[in-house]
Amino acid sequence: MRLIYFAPVPYMSYWQRPHFMIRSLLGRTYREIYWIDPTITRLPRWSDLRRPEAKKEHLAAEPLLKGLHVLKPGGLPIEPLPGINLVNDYFSWRQIKSQLRALNVDQTWDIGIGRPSRLALWAVRSLPVRAAFMDVMDDFPAFYQGLSRASMKRTENALLAQCDYFFCSEQSLIGKLQQSGLRKPVNLVPNGYDMQRLPAISSSPKSNTIGFVGTIAGWFDWKIVIEMARALPQVNIRLIGPRVGHVPLHLPANIELLPPCLVADAIRHSQEFRVGLIPFLNNQLTESVDPIKYYELRALGVPVWSTAFGSMKNRLQEQGVSHIHSGTDWQKLWTSLPATNPDMQHIQSFRDSHDWEQRFRDIPAWLGLASASRD
Repeated sequence: MRLIYFAPVPYMSYWQRPHFMIRSLLGRTYREIYWIDPTITRLPRWSDLRRPEAKKEHLAAEPLLKGLHVLKPGGLPIEPLPGINLVNDYFSWRQIKSQLRALNVDQTWDIGIGRPSRLALWAVRSLPVRAAFMDVMDDFPAFYQGLSRASMKRTENALLAQCDYFFCSEQSLIGKLQQSGLRKPVNLVPNGYDMQRLPAISSSPKSNTIGFVGTIAGWFDWKIVIEMARALPQVNIRLIGPRVGHVPLHLPANIELLPPCLVADAIRHSQEFRVGLIPFLNNQLTESVDPIKYYELRALGVPVWSTAFGSMKNRLQEQGVSHIHSGTDWQKLWTSLPATNPDMQHIQSFRDSHDWEQRFRDIPAWLGLASASRD
């Protein structure tokens, strides 16, 4: 069996859920996989006219997996515009369509979709594959506005009608698919973590720091972070990662903003935190989020302070997880942190249960391919 996979992120980027899913399926289920880098599914921005900065792809990506081929379709940011978007079909995507047709796709091929796009929809409708599946890891239309949101919703609905199997990263996503009238197989595949990246479990003393590593954007709850910082002036609040959009002026002096870092550095930072912070707003954008950061922090034995959103709503009573909200008694929460060493056996059990390989182990059977990996 072989797979054509329409990825939600470029292959040459920091490894995320799509990379680990494809690594798990390659060889065990599919002898070859064609990874199609994403097309632009929104309207143009002025920033699209800027000269792109050189990317340090060699720092972001792992070596190319054996049996994996990466194709880059390109295209203009005009997908939401009916009629005008045909420019991509007849010009930008002519080569990628020819490449896919030249593969002589038949019933020994599948298509996988990591994010809805018109190019993926063309492939599902045009190529005579055995089956098509969609890995739904976000409420995709929620990340768009206006015409772009309407276009994404139309494309998603069309693919729901065309695909045969569905996987969702969060329970609410399953509910949304079923509410839309979907009556096809849907399985829950929560996020996880590449536990092989992590250092050995350690009981080393932690710094006097509450920290967050990740993208700071519209879903970030600045109000609660500022409230916490003012209530705990003796504690360093370290926020690490790219900042998109509004950042409040005149932040408390104990809030430290650091730039993005490599994965290895992010792990090192997180390992040193006394508390790991997941301060997201509860809105449509985060309703279906299963944060990777949760798995990393728990696997490092770092206590988690989280707001109630997405999958975290169901984890606030877990060992090592505390619910934070406006009006929290911050001093009490801080002083109640355990002074003893973390439970090594519990942490190892968590690592074993939430590794990416463990997450994806049942997908071949769900696809009806448990014994077809080398065809």
